[in-house]
Amino acid sequence: MEPAAARRHWISQADPAREPSPWWYFARAIYVSRYDYKRIFFAFLAFGIPMAILGYFFFKPLLGAAFFMAGAGLLLLAYSLIGLYRQYGHPATQYFRGLVQWAGASGAASVADLHIGTYRHAYRLAEVLPRATIFSVDCWNVQGPPPEKAIRDVRDLEPPPAGNPRIRPLFAHDFSVPLPDASCDAAVFGFGTHEIPPGGPREKLFDEAVRIVKPGGKVLLFEHGYDFHNYLIFGPVIGHVTRRADWLALLRQRFDDVRYRRTSHAVDLFAGTRRA
Repeated sequence: MEPAAARRHWISQADPAREPSPWWYFARAIYVSRYDYKRIFFAFLAFGIPMAILGYFFFKPLLGAAFFMAGAGLLLLAYSLIGLYRQYGHPATQYFRGLVQWAGASGAASVADLHIGTYRHAYRLAEVLPRATIFSVDCWNVQGPPPEKAIRDVRDLEPPPAGNPRIRPLFAHDFSVPLPDASCDAAVFGFGTHEIPPGGPREKLFDEAVRIVKPGGKVLLFEHGYDFHNYLIFGPVIGHVTRRADWLALLRQRFDDVRYRRTSHAVDLFAGTRRA
C-alpha cells in the first residue's frame, strides 16, 4: 500500500494543534465519499444516456424519463449533502449531547474514545463533557490496506490532536487498549466501528471496553444504520454496515440495561451499563 506521506489529497490535512472546524469535517465527509458518488454518477449515466438517445430518435417519452432521472439524481445528491452535514457538521453536537445525557454518562470524568482514526469524536465528547478527560484511542490494527479507501483517507487527513490538554491520544496494539482495568467512567464507540472485523477483533475490542470501564459505568455506541434514510444519504455502500440487531446482541452479551434510540440525524444510538 502506498505510504500516507506519498499520497496527495484534494483537501488539507488537519492541524494537530487546532481543532478542525465542523465545515472541515463536513468537507472531509464529502471528500471520502467521492468514490461512492462516482459509482452512483456513472450508474445514472449508464441508464440515462441510452434512454435519452432512444427517446430523442425513437420514443419521445423516454427522453422525458431521462430528464426525470437526471432531476431525481440531483435531488438525491442534495439530500445526501444535507444528511452528511447533519451527521458531520455543526448539528452533530446535538446527537453527541443527546447520547451522553440519555445514556446517563453526562457526569463522566474519564472517557475512553475508541475509534479507527478519526478524532472528531474526541473533540465533540470534550465539548459535551466539559470536565472530562478523553482518552482517544486509535484502535485500527487490521493488517494490510483498509477494505475501504475512505478509511485510508480519514486516517491520512487527521493526525492525533496535540492542542487540547483534555484529549489524550493513545494507540491500541492488537486491539488491546492501553488503559488500566476499571479506569474509565465510560467507553464510546462511534462511526467506523462497523469496519472492525467481526469474528475476533471486534469482540476483543468490546471485551476491552468491559475491562477498562468501572462497574456501573457506561458504554455508548453511535453508528450508521442500515435503513432507507441512510440509503438516501450514502447510497448502496450503506449495505455493508452492521445491522442494529447485531449491535444489540454484541452489547447484551457484555453489558446490562442495553438500550437503543434513533435520532433525526439518521444515527443509531446504543447504551449499556457495565456489570458489577
